[in-house]
Amino acid sequence: MTEHLRERVVSYVDLLSDDIGQIQQTLAQVRELAETNDPKKVHMLAQRLTNAHLNTEWVTVPRQYAKADWYLMAMDRFLSFAGMPAYDILTPAEREELTLVMTDLDVPATFEFVVNDDNNGGAYFVELGTEARLFYWSLERKQILFNAEAITDLMVENFRKKTTAARIRTLATLLTEFGRYMEREFGYQVDYNILETRDDFLYPLVQTEMPAGMLDRLFVLSADSDYFLQSIPNGAGLMLENGVEVRIFYVNDATAIGAQRWHFQVIDGRDAISWLDVLLDYDFIGAWYLTERRYLAIESDELVFGLQREGLISYGTPVETEPEAAASAAPQVEVLQPQASDEAE
Repeated sequence: MTEHLRERVVSYVDLLSDDIGQIQQTLAQVRELAETNDPKKVHMLAQRLTNAHLNTEWVTVPRQYAKADWYLMAMDRFLSFAGMPAYDILTPAEREELTLVMTDLDVPATFEFVVNDDNNGGAYFVELGTEARLFYWSLERKQILFNAEAITDLMVENFRKKTTAARIRTLATLLTEFGRYMEREFGYQVDYNILETRDDFLYPLVQTEMPAGMLDRLFVLSADSDYFLQSIPNGAGLMLENGVEVRIFYVNDATAIGAQRWHFQVIDGRDAISWLDVLLDYDFIGAWYLTERRYLAIESDELVFGLQREGLISYGTPVETEPEAAASAAPQVEVLQPQASDEAE
């Protein structure tokens, strides 16, 4: 064999070996991601795979999982560690692609991750039919941020017309428990906003204008129900079933529109009920919020999801009440009467 040919053959073998080595390394990571029972290893491997690029030239792999699929594969592992049922992962035979479906949700809905291409990195969990981005996930920053507007659009405005609150709640529970698990296991920063269930949580809101007549309109919608709007300091409250109380009130704040910074609060005594639960379980409150959120809406992270409405003004970070104050500020029973206003007409 001539020296020239020998060098060419050796170079060819080396190039193939390098590509095969990269492929074998990736395969080993994928196998471990699928088989390990160590959550920390799953997190580490998900980080590696979502940042990897298998762009081999001499040995190609025609069927590969995309970056978005590594996110869903990792989420599936974490949900299994958390013991979450009621979902399945679809894997089409003709391509390597992962899609999540809710087994108990009887409306068409499929979910995948969409990789975020800007400097924030991470990925969005998206319902494919509506393109609703339900949450943002960053493995590197250990951050999960829920999107209150998209969750409301999908679950309250869309799904609630087609199925029961109990079936929709299987999806809401999956999202919440995923956040809780990641927060508990890895110390994640999680912005639950509309999914938060703590009694002492005051939902931060964004506002476009002074919500004149807002409580009057809720009174009108509640007139045909068995629930009566009651007066509380600076707002109103509703006593619902099973001891659940909803409060809608403001605190004085010179930086807010009309010098009033509004909040929602849901109290059930067990830290088990969220604002989303209320919207799903009580149609008249859901209908009221869908209308009023043009002016007053649960806030999501602006840096990731952008402004919820053009021109919305953010009140900033969530506010927590002191436990004693939350327990003692029971509503003073006084049935409110709607006040005449141009908007009410």
